[in-house]
Amino acid sequence: PDRFQLTFPLRTNYMYAKVKKSLPEMYAFSICMWIKSSASPGMGTPFSYAVPGQANELVLIEWGNNPMEILINDKVRPGAWGGCWAGGSGGDPLLTTLTRCLQVAKLPFAINDGKWHHICVTWTTRDGVWEAYQDGTQTGNGENLAPYHPIKPQGVLVLGQEQVR
Repeated sequence: PDRFQLTFPLRTNYMYAKVKKSLPEMYAFSICMWIKSSASPGMGTPFSYAVPGQANELVLIEWGNNPMEILINDKVRPGAWGGCWAGGSGGDPLLTTLTRCLQVAKLPFAINDGKWHHICVTWTTRDGVWEAYQDGTQTGNGENLAPYHPIKPQGVLVLGQEQVR
């Protein structure tokens, strides 16, 4: 098990792990990891998956004093896929569309205490249902997180840093 342990003693732009195996198109996933951090504010990006044309196809991130978040298909352009729609309650249709395209869920984890924690996030494209678990206990759930948007294949998976592709 020690050969799979990654340690990032400093915040840098060069300490990360890159997975060489390509991932298939995904309609559901579970991301689980043991994590220990005393970083404040925010620990950064423990998990990042980028595909051609989309640097943030799937990202687990904690920045500043914000809670950890999972982003799927971040920076969606209006009308780029069927999960976004225009119109609504009046006002600027572009703003309304961008608001409804937001593909992020705030995860209720408390992990910056310098102790080891096991965290898991599950997601399915069907209705965008997600669940978050910390140390074996469900801490949150929701829906409409990138509903009906499969995670694209042939990307690059990086552990320990957000990527720009």
